[in-house]
Amino acid sequence: MASRTDVDPRLFASEVSSLHGVDIVSPTQPAVRYRLEHVIGRGGFAIACLAMRHAPGSVGPVVLKIWRPSMVLGARELASRALRKEAVALGRLNERVPPSPFVVRLLDTGSVPVDHDGMSIEVPWLAVEYVHGGVEGETLHRRVAYALEQTSHAFDAQRALKVVEHMARGLEEIHAVGVVHRDLKPSNVLCCGSNHDEIFKISDFGIARPAGVESTFGDMALGSPGYIPPEQLHLRDEIGPWTDVFALAGVLYFTLTGQKLFPGRSAVDAVLLANDATRPSVRAHPTLAPEIARQERACAALDACILRATAADPRKRTPSAQAFAAEVANVLASEPASTRSQRRWTTSIESARRRQTQSAPQFERRAPSVDGWVVLDCAWDGDGRCLAATTAGLRFFDGQAWSAALHEGYRPLSVSRRAPGSFLFVDQSSGVFELDAEGVRPLIEPDPNLGRIALVDGDPGDLAAVALRTVDGAWALSARVSRRWARPVPLVGAALIAGLSRIADQRWLVVGRSTSGGGYAAAVDPLAMTADFPRRAPAAALVQAAASRAAGSALAVGPRGQLLACAGGVFTDRTLVGEPNLSAVALDVLGNEWVAGARGIWFGVAHSGRLTQVLQAPVDAAPIVSLYADVGRVLAVAADGGVFAGRLELS
Repeated sequence: MASRTDVDPRLFASEVSSLHGVDIVSPTQPAVRYRLEHVIGRGGFAIACLAMRHAPGSVGPVVLKIWRPSMVLGARELASRALRKEAVALGRLNERVPPSPFVVRLLDTGSVPVDHDGMSIEVPWLAVEYVHGGVEGETLHRRVAYALEQTSHAFDAQRALKVVEHMARGLEEIHAVGVVHRDLKPSNVLCCGSNHDEIFKISDFGIARPAGVESTFGDMALGSPGYIPPEQLHLRDEIGPWTDVFALAGVLYFTLTGQKLFPGRSAVDAVLLANDATRPSVRAHPTLAPEIARQERACAALDACILRATAADPRKRTPSAQAFAAEVANVLASEPASTRSQRRWTTSIESARRRQTQSAPQFERRAPSVDGWVVLDCAWDGDGRCLAATTAGLRFFDGQAWSAALHEGYRPLSVSRRAPGSFLFVDQSSGVFELDAEGVRPLIEPDPNLGRIALVDGDPGDLAAVALRTVDGAWALSARVSRRWARPVPLVGAALIAGLSRIADQRWLVVGRSTSGGGYAAAVDPLAMTADFPRRAPAAALVQAAASRAAGSALAVGPRGQLLACAGGVFTDRTLVGEPNLSAVALDVLGNEWVAGARGIWFGVAHSGRLTQVLQAPVDAAPIVSLYADVGRVLAVAADGGVFAGRLELS
């Protein structure tokens, strides 16, 4: 269903241009409508458009995938079945909360009449989550191209491994519901977040095939040259999870080199190359990261992994995506993280600093306020979704709305992010629990001899910092290393610890209130048992801290406009003009500063020392208690559950 509006249409040259200024009304969600903004991609079957989703009390971006009228006209039933297939494939993955972060989320489906060659054709569409690509781009293809342009090299070992692990997790989710993707390639891998928050998501299920079901497209051989396996071109009945493993190996090769493993001009050319028992080595390309290229044995092992995963005979192929990821991890995870590759990546995003405009961000309300509970703490994932500890238990914000209470019976005090789709929360019982799509499981059992746990930041299975109230009432910071406790570092002079944020691999900024009634701050290395303090103690308690490990900086906020920055072991304090009470802070990957409170939101370019108010809140507005920032956007959660989003344009 569609209705006309008075919106001025943008230039929109495509087969769906008649939808300019049309409100596409959801047939399944009351009072929800979509308004197209512009085309962001074209495929053989559908056109992808950026659209704004309008719902009562909220508005936000989505991607509307609209089937091409010419395709519907020529094969109406085929188009309808393809849409249903993609909707079913994605819909099955939405049943758990939080949903998988490694597969794009389906939001809605429907149909709309489109004018085409003098006819009105009912065209199916589906709405999926909008993925904010940030500085480096929204697809893996673009992010690799960005890395090549900025550094002359593709991804380093740790980042390439992350791609494989995320794709393997996503494929595992897809295969578990009986679907084979069949068109995995770098342009179908969507990306969001940066550095430690980066997430890779599988998208575009247009030619996906339920296992054991006849192909939607009959005798049509579909797929992308360079990533299509022989069985898919030959139309054999051997398509299964191993089909996607073949493509995943090709994606890894591209991620490491920026080149196709099978560079034929057509699918037939590429499959002929795949039938050859030899494969080009990753070392054949100067674009391979130098830290990997120097490791001859590691390169040979990677070549062997890719050869097994792309065997022409599916029976000889690596059997699953997870098995392939495990093989790759045995090679890449054993390589130490390179400070040189991290510096190369940091340098690559510096161009974004020059592209920042000084115009004020545009803010939208993503979710209205709620009644009956108050937000205490939030932990953000790299795709802008978050888990919140509230007075009514745990709630999850999926980008559009809050969930009902999750896993009732827990009384969460604080939350943090462990990994994509995985969160930690500290319960009033002093236990630490992990929450993901599989449910809740205990991670650290309460220990009366240890004291009460208040905050956790990091990965307790690897390295995390834990703020403790010891049995004698004092505060300490302890490292949790590979599930074992390190000796606690006493936080001398602390009366309350309110914030904990990771500045570097082994260093955390700890903030709160001191025993003298003022503020407390320390930069602590819990493994080295060292702590640095500001020369002058903060005048008032600090309520929250945030850090950018890429920028090597941190910022804490408190009442009366109090700001305390920490960079390179040096503390700097300043006061925000007007002295508003501040309750939330975030730094993006460039070190740009965002702070907020009851009176609104302020933004400052990194190292400028200046903050400008970019959102003024109504007098009766609830204070903002949590912020998430990436270059070009910010998300804010108020104590009453209201969610706001701001976008800063890059030139």
